[in-house]
Amino acid sequence: MNLSKVFSTRALLIVLLTGLPLLAVVDGLVWVGLDMAAREIAAVAQLDNQTAEIQAFILKMQTWRLAINTWFLPASCAAYFIFSIFLWVVLKLSTRGLFKAAEAQAPAKREKKAPDTVKTPEKDSAEKEEARRRTYLYLLSLLQREGRLMDFFSEELDAYEDEQIGAAVRNIHQNCKKAVLKNLAPTAVIDKDEGEEITVEPGFDPNSIKLTGNVAGDPPFRGILRHKGWRVQKVDLPTLSSVGDPGIVAPAEVEIL
Repeated sequence: MNLSKVFSTRALLIVLLTGLPLLAVVDGLVWVGLDMAAREIAAVAQLDNQTAEIQAFILKMQTWRLAINTWFLPASCAAYFIFSIFLWVVLKLSTRGLFKAAEAQAPAKREKKAPDTVKTPEKDSAEKEEARRRTYLYLLSLLQREGRLMDFFSEELDAYEDEQIGAAVRNIHQNCKKAVLKNLAPTAVIDKDEGEEITVEPGFDPNSIKLTGNVAGDPPFRGILRHKGWRVQKVDLPTLSSVGDPGIVAPAEVEIL
């Protein structure tokens, strides 16, 4: 937007409209004064005992009245418009530098804001990838917090007997299962017993059902269910903050003595 042009137009309107009441008052007073003077002159002109001085005065007043009616009112209007234009030009010239400086600074401000407000496809894709990464790492941190899963993975199991490992895994399994059921609510893709013979109908989703073995021809296919698969029904996770290192699965704990 050209601020200088907007101000110039509005300033001209304001100057013209502000002076109109003053012009109307002045011209009105002059008109009323002329009317009163005309009545007085008419009354004096009807007197019988008029001297030469009175007749000269009456003639002079009539001449002035005619001149004022003929020239004063148009001249006052012309003077008003000339003064208004002069005042408008002065205002316009005095503010030109201010508006040029403001218009010069405006593009710089827009350029500074553009990187924060405009999203390119590359930036949007990177933000989505970062959000997915934070979600995956949060799930891992959740399993660590609830079941100490990362602690279990970091252990060297060769030094333990199978019975000892089984007792430790039982507790880890219970806590991790509880966290997964609560936050993801997984369900089987094919809700049948593994080892059961099933039919894969035409139009199946290859992302949901993976075919192995002797795959030839077109569906329907007959086969053995080797794994029933898992589908997440919900992702009940808190809103993840964009600050902080998402790679911290579990912070180190230090007990102050």
